[in-house]
Amino acid sequence: MSTTHQLFTAEERDLFIELLKEWPNSESGTDVASHSVSPFISFYFPPKPGNHVEATLLMLDVHEAFEQMLGKPYTIATHPVSERPYPYGSSRIPDLRKAAMEAYEAEAFLFNFTDEQNHRSSPTTAGYFWRHWFNPYKGKMQAYSSITFYYRWQWWLDNRDAWRCFVLKTIDLLKADQVYSGFAMANPLQFGTRSAIETWERSLTPAFYGLDIDYDFVMHSDLENGIRPPTWGFLLSDPWREKLDLTRKQVQENLAHPRISITELHSGLWIELGEQPELYPVELGVPELPMLLNKLLKPIRNDEMGLLGLGQWEGDPNERFTDPDSRRWLARFDADSDWPSTQKRFNAPPAKAAGQGLMPQLKRIIAGMACTQAGWWLAVGQTNTRRAFKAGETMPSVDSAPAGQLTLWQLDADQTAPEPARHAHSQEPAPREGRWELETDSCISCIRLLNEKLSTHQGRTVLWRWTVTRMRACSGEPCPYPGAYIFERKEGIRVHMNYGVVMTTLEGERVSWLWDGMEPPPDEG
Repeated sequence: MSTTHQLFTAEERDLFIELLKEWPNSESGTDVASHSVSPFISFYFPPKPGNHVEATLLMLDVHEAFEQMLGKPYTIATHPVSERPYPYGSSRIPDLRKAAMEAYEAEAFLFNFTDEQNHRSSPTTAGYFWRHWFNPYKGKMQAYSSITFYYRWQWWLDNRDAWRCFVLKTIDLLKADQVYSGFAMANPLQFGTRSAIETWERSLTPAFYGLDIDYDFVMHSDLENGIRPPTWGFLLSDPWREKLDLTRKQVQENLAHPRISITELHSGLWIELGEQPELYPVELGVPELPMLLNKLLKPIRNDEMGLLGLGQWEGDPNERFTDPDSRRWLARFDADSDWPSTQKRFNAPPAKAAGQGLMPQLKRIIAGMACTQAGWWLAVGQTNTRRAFKAGETMPSVDSAPAGQLTLWQLDADQTAPEPARHAHSQEPAPREGRWELETDSCISCIRLLNEKLSTHQGRTVLWRWTVTRMRACSGEPCPYPGAYIFERKEGIRVHMNYGVVMTTLEGERVSWLWDGMEPPPDEG
């Protein structure tokens, strides 16, 4: 695409902005190419000496997991050596695992997948993989390795829990240093089309505080020197947290906000600023949550990050980022920022005032981590998992979870201890003291102390049901005391019995009747 002419008009830009306010996964394009804003996630992780094969194989594992989660959407793949695109599944694409085993340590290994046939257009779903290398002569990594995924916004809304489990598992699998998620312009497969994306980024960022810029080709090395300001999801890894001279607990205290969720991982803290990513239109004000996180992370921010790309040259009719603009944009969540202009800038009001229905911040921990707070926890997405843990106790995996799925524990907002169970099986400790009836025959009962084992019946394990300990009589037995009797297991069943009268059956069945107090016999007159 030539950049000697204007790529889009002011009217086309304004129309795109309005479309994005209505749906943040919108696009703008021509017959030549279409460019879109997309939800994304990028993982940046350091190469280690001698692990180039292992790292590439892990990246392939991540690719396969993501592809499976999205239902195998790809139609195009690139060759890991020539980087040429071919139809997905083409015989021209080598076995990537075999190619990874044969790759040289001192060479980058790249492979990409997309569902977009036009290589100049933004994809709707894509995975871009770039394994860098560790320089043995300099004793350090050449640059971060990276994985970037784009996906449809509606898909994310429908599958956010599965997405989150995938992300958390991938972070620890890769031992990631930095991870970002939010909205960004989706980079096309073709390298030369980055120029058009840069122009759109410069035109759209003054309209949306939440539009991120993520371009691995530049940021592989720039992110080594500092982070960029997160807009929604962000991994504060332990190495970068230590540069802040803060403990995990101190980070959580600094980000104590009911709309911020923080998940404890082996690699660090996964932070989400609100329930979902937002573009944050400028006219609504500078968003509260990114400002709060930015204030904490500012000491490790890289204000010299290269957003210029190809830059703007003399005679170029398209506006692009300059060095001063880059620094202003990177500082847009600072309290003293003037981005996009002092006239347009004001702080957005909080989403809700304190005490007006907001839940407290929910803590999350993945299985295998030590419990950070004693209390009642539940496994996200799994039923009947609520249980108490002590601080320091290892959080277990849930047996009922699908194979390979990460177990994510969340501190229950309701810390009320549950009511003791009313049912228990033979040989289990009685959760309540008192009278227990056989579930299938209310006339068979036993008395148990708290935690005393319940017995078998006729040599079989049976289900027992706890009942109120009061005067009772079974059908066929003489009434021990006059008054009203009820059948607990069926609402509305109530009879009056006189002393010594044989207790009645219920619908021909022998049942256990519970005395419910004195009352006069029904008026038969």
